[in-house]
Amino acid sequence: MFKRLNALVCASALLFLAACAGSKSSASYDDYDDEGGGGGGGRSGRAAPIKADELKDAQKDAVNLTEENHKMAREIFELKNKLGLSTDED
Repeated sequence: MFKRLNALVCASALLFLAACAGSKSSASYDDYDDEGGGGGGGRSGRAAPIKADELKDAQKDAVNLTEENHKMAREIFELKNKLGLSTDED
């Protein structure tokens, strides 16, 4: 069960980062297409690079989610022990 929770948090963090990067990229492509520019030369100068502070914020969010996952997994383990349920991996 802990492996599943950990995998879920990692997948969520990855999707979060991909969604953040994807939304910025699509916005710059949409702006470029609306101006009617042609060729690849103009686009390379307009594409906004991912800012370091945005990456740090995303990393902090991922770390917070991982910590929350571990905390919840510990709570589940303790509650299962109190109830006398099996704590073995499924």
